Amino acid sequence: MSNYNRGGYSSSQGQGFVQDSFGNDGTAPKRTYIHTLRPVTIKQILAATQTQADGDFKIDGQDIGQVTLIAAVRNINQASTQNIYMIEDGTGVIDAKKYPSDHDDPEEVNSILLNTYARIVGTVKMFNQKQYIQVHSIRPVTNMNEVTYHNLEVLTVHVSATRSKVGGHGASSSSSAYGQHHNSMHGVTSTDTHMRGGNDDVANSISDFIDNHPGKASGLGAHRRDIIGAFAQRLGGEHKVNEMLKTMEEDGHLYVTEDDDHFNTTH
Repeated sequence: MSNYNRGGYSSSQGQGFVQDSFGNDGTAPKRTYIHTLRPVTIKQILAATQTQADGDFKIDGQDIGQVTLIAAVRNINQASTQNIYMIEDGTGVIDAKKYPSDHDDPEEVNSILLNTYARIVGTVKMFNQKQYIQVHSIRPVTNMNEVTYHNLEVLTVHVSATRSKVGGHGASSSSSAYGQHHNSMHGVTSTDTHMRGGNDDVANSISDFIDNHPGKASGLGAHRRDIIGAFAQRLGGEHKVNEMLKTMEEDGHLYVTEDDDHFNTTH
């Protein structure tokens, strides 16, 4: 996928790495930390772990530096020392704290309004055993396509990060493995959600896509356009995705929610 045009995430850059470099005298290696910007959901942030106090947080077993997310602003607490935004994205709720800076654009900061979407870039911190985001930049989202793109980026990075842990090689087997990895968290495996026909892996991948979509938590599910955006190339076009959705609905694996373009899983 393409880069964010404001210094954002590039999936081709990887997730950052730690490189050991030994001195010529054979002394202990110096560790060089390189981090990229990772797209995440609030649920992933809240589930992130630390191996030691004040250490880097880990998501999918990988250290994270800066993160980027899109969320709705539900409360704003402005003070002279910091602005605290309570944000939610359908997967969870978290505080995002922005400390004043001489480089802040007052117009952009004041454009963050209640119940609107915002793009946030920052780092994950912990205070009193509670995670929060230390905001480096925050701006309003003016194009809703950015929300869809972000959700796809989150899933792409998650699948890439977990692929090696669950096995598989190539697009088909890696998607199947991702499906088994996700379903195992719900106490079932991909064999329990077997689909008919020769597109079992794709059908399971679509189910997993919907289960990981921010709309799942609210019961709304995933929009048809999001599913098409994720699977049209793999299936051979938009009409093929629509045929697959119809088949999965007829087989009882999906159902429509708010309207005919929103799908949720039955398992």
